[in-house]
Amino acid sequence: MEMETSFPIHNIGILDSIGDDSINEILEGWNGYCVCTELLLKDTGDLSVGSEFVSHVHVLCKHGLDSLVQDHFLRALEETFEKNGASKFWQQFDAYSDVAILEMNKPCIEEDWLQQIICKSLEEISLEKQYQEKCLLMLVHALQSYKDSIAEERHNLDVDRVSLLSRYQLMVSSVLMTTLPRHFPGMCFRVSVDDSRMDIYLSD
Repeated sequence: MEMETSFPIHNIGILDSIGDDSINEILEGWNGYCVCTELLLKDTGDLSVGSEFVSHVHVLCKHGLDSLVQDHFLRALEETFEKNGASKFWQQFDAYSDVAILEMNKPCIEEDWLQQIICKSLEEISLEKQYQEKCLLMLVHALQSYKDSIAEERHNLDVDRVSLLSRYQLMVSSVLMTTLPRHFPGMCFRVSVDDSRMDIYLSD
């Protein structure tokens, strides 16, 4: 997974009103934040960069870039989920059309096979989603700890958590729907699957 680590061009105007030291701090913080984000999300993930990740978030928040931090992280989550979650999930069903033809005279075998694939795929995509939510909560706590450090009263964690999780949930649903293979609705029509199990990855 390759992510853009250069400072977003539409935010570069902020650099005109601050000194060289602050500019360097922002650029170093941004590059470090992007690197930590990639390490957190790529492959199996690396939670050991958590403290460094939080430190970079604090630096960027100090310069009023908390919205940029959130947008970048959600975009990184989307790219990763599409690659490691949705893509792998739908690939499990690529062979359905061939199996439907080959096993046309064995509907029971086909149905058992499909239900096994669906259950296995739901478990895998749920694990991916759970890990991403853990990383997202790491960002929430980083944002909260910064706000707590500059405020007299403790910041309400639920505000950031609800907002970011809602945006993440919308992203997950959007990615799954936009990558839905054409043969999947027909497969669902043929195989009866309990609705609550199908909602694991959409409503956890």
